[in-house]
Amino acid sequence: MKISTISKTLVLGLSLALVSCAETVAQEAPISKEAFEEAHSIVTQNCVTCHAPAGNPTTRIAPPLIAVKDHYLKPDMTEAEFVQSVASFLNSPKIENSQMPRAVERFGLMPKLGYSQAQLEAVATYIYRAKLDQPDWFETHHQQREADLMKYSETGTQDYLKKGMSIALSTKAVLGKNLLTAIQTKGTSGALEFCNERAIVLTDSMSTELHANVKRVSDKNRNPNNLANAKELDYIAVAKQDIAATGEASPKMVEDNGKLIGYYPIMTNQMCLQCHGTPNKDITPETIMTLKEKYPQDLATGYGIDELRGIWVIEMDKPE
Repeated sequence: MKISTISKTLVLGLSLALVSCAETVAQEAPISKEAFEEAHSIVTQNCVTCHAPAGNPTTRIAPPLIAVKDHYLKPDMTEAEFVQSVASFLNSPKIENSQMPRAVERFGLMPKLGYSQAQLEAVATYIYRAKLDQPDWFETHHQQREADLMKYSETGTQDYLKKGMSIALSTKAVLGKNLLTAIQTKGTSGALEFCNERAIVLTDSMSTELHANVKRVSDKNRNPNNLANAKELDYIAVAKQDIAATGEASPKMVEDNGKLIGYYPIMTNQMCLQCHGTPNKDITPETIMTLKEKYPQDLATGYGIDELRGIWVIEMDKPE
């Protein structure tokens, strides 16, 4: 289906931001003047409304373009590698293709655009070469966000921390999609059958697909197989303190016995309360009966919105 100009404006803007200066740095690869001008037009005309460098970092609906460039441009990366990375995401906007997992979690993913591969590569080239304006708050905000991100993680694990976050978000997306389908087709009580029989199976399949050991655990578990161990409980306790103090918890990445292990918070939302909220208030009598039948030792109720339900634990092999 052809995407409208307005849709392109909103969608492309979620992954890009306004370029207010078209000065360019030295070019590494040939690109026609026409293609470069078209890329400039796509970015500036489609994103100008909502994604200018100006704007409050707490209220904006997408990161500024300088932040996109900063996350995708790795040390010693060539222009061709940068273009391939950005264009790959724009062509197939999936969590595993993104270099900005925290932005994806905050702003969400965009659908696939209606631009050609050549246009997407031209846009990526423009981002690489253009001298981009940045908000006054950007440098301080960026440094603080990076410090918060790495607060509990070991030195040198930042890339693995972000990779683990992408794995956790990819798994969350698969489970969430299947759970929502189950709720829509079977109701909340009927959807518990999916949680009871399929959730761990799907998590295991994602482990195989993403080449990492993925699990969900909690201090107030529903399934006995999801009970947190001592190290996981330590992180959960710290995460709860963070949330009480600031409203959000920093993830954690450590090296343990030759493995890289990441811990990522799972927060409740309104949908969660149908099975994890207060009985007879958020949870219907029918669902309560099903919970007692399938999970006689259930501890996972009594939650409100934006509380720590549990954590993702992502275990990856350390590269040689």
